[in-house]
Amino acid sequence: MAKHLPPFIRIRFSIFCSTLGRCILSVLTYALLSAHITHAANNDLPELGDSTSGFVSQSQEHQLGRIWLRQLRAQTTTISDPLVISFIEELIFRIAPHSEVKDHRFEFVVIDQGELNAFAVPGGIIGINLGLFLHANDEDEITSVLAHELAHLSQRHFARQIENSERQAPIALASLLASILLIASNNADAGFAGIMSSQAASIQNRLAYSRDWEREADRSGMKTMINAGLDPHAMTSMFEQMLAANRYSQRPPEFLLTHPITDTRISDAANRAQQYPAKKRNRSFNFLILQQKAQIRYTLARGDLTTVFLKALETTTKQDEKDSYRYSLAAIDFNNRQYETGLKRLNSVSINNRDQPATLILHAELLEALGKSDEAIQLLQTAYQLRPNSYPIAINLAKIMTNHGQASTATTDLQRWSERRGTDPIIWNQLAESASVAEDLLLAYRAKSEYFFLNGHKQKALRQLQFAIDSAQKQGKFQQQERLKERLLQMSNSKESLSF
Repeated sequence: MAKHLPPFIRIRFSIFCSTLGRCILSVLTYALLSAHITHAANNDLPELGDSTSGFVSQSQEHQLGRIWLRQLRAQTTTISDPLVISFIEELIFRIAPHSEVKDHRFEFVVIDQGELNAFAVPGGIIGINLGLFLHANDEDEITSVLAHELAHLSQRHFARQIENSERQAPIALASLLASILLIASNNADAGFAGIMSSQAASIQNRLAYSRDWEREADRSGMKTMINAGLDPHAMTSMFEQMLAANRYSQRPPEFLLTHPITDTRISDAANRAQQYPAKKRNRSFNFLILQQKAQIRYTLARGDLTTVFLKALETTTKQDEKDSYRYSLAAIDFNNRQYETGLKRLNSVSINNRDQPATLILHAELLEALGKSDEAIQLLQTAYQLRPNSYPIAINLAKIMTNHGQASTATTDLQRWSERRGTDPIIWNQLAESASVAEDLLLAYRAKSEYFFLNGHKQKALRQLQFAIDSAQKQGKFQQQERLKERLLQMSNSKESLSF
């Protein structure tokens, strides 16, 4: 159907719809536009706030973002490794106070794809592909991408999109959404067929606005980097990395399609960065092991893994790099069930990185695999006392305790975490498993319902919650039963479409 469009629109439209990130913008643009039309029909007074608040409020953005995130998780494979999630969280929370984002209720998602991509969705949803680590040399370069995405949120580009498009008629949202989900599931041809029923002219107009917004996000993102004490030159070098990735691929990286990088943008970024002195980049042990996780997952042949990292270990002189290769070799040994060898390699990590959560967790996993579960639990409990806010240590300690007769204790701690991170499906899933082993079926059903709900499986969530209500009734826990009924009503009435 695309061949029936005028040539210029056809080319730009293909670029527009070939990536999830740009399609996100399209869905939310029309969803929010629909919300404006409905709102205007019932209330002629705009909400107080910035000029875009008459079109969509920040509370609406927040709700739409969470609806979208549940749908994304239902359609896309995501990374559920607490080490990866916590790393991205730490980077964001380091720079967020120095950005112009006012609402810090963020949600993070890491997509299990090797391509270069990152995106921000209204309501504070920030996502990356794990493959972003393959294209960055250091933490500052990763952070420059995140700072850019924060800038899109702070400038409310999605709400401004509505303002620019207010005179255009909305397309059928359900049809567009279905098409985008097909594209996200790698069924691009079917996705294009559905989207082609939309208005190509309005898409062309929106692309024209996005060029200005990219420049605006570059400026704001670099300002955030500078205020956070990071190297502003990282944005320029990251742009150059992205273009290098484009040169050696048949298809441009998704980030370049949704955030087109030109020589002018690179030149502008370089000129702005030149006004500030370069700062030492952070190429930490934690960054390096995540980069190597991505390499193992997407780019390295399985049979050559040990050889590749042994050679890298021999050729580097930097301590963090040596330690990261030792860690990766131990992780490879663990996956190959060579537990004694893995433990020896891990014990050769320097004292500077031996107490990092990633090292401690792998150490405990190796001990558990060798039948030394008591030592594994003691190791993580000691680490947890020193780092009571460590999300990765808490999850992995709960796993090992659950496997070795301490499920009730694990459940108690996980319940506290579920109160702190109530929108984290990783927490709820582990709580469900631990509660089930502890034979607390009521809690297991409740936790599993939250896990299913956050992953976009509403009907499964409702069934699990009904099981919890029935269990509460059998046990005579009537106060809990009433609270569960209230939660069932909330879930039942929750919106599943990106419209109001």
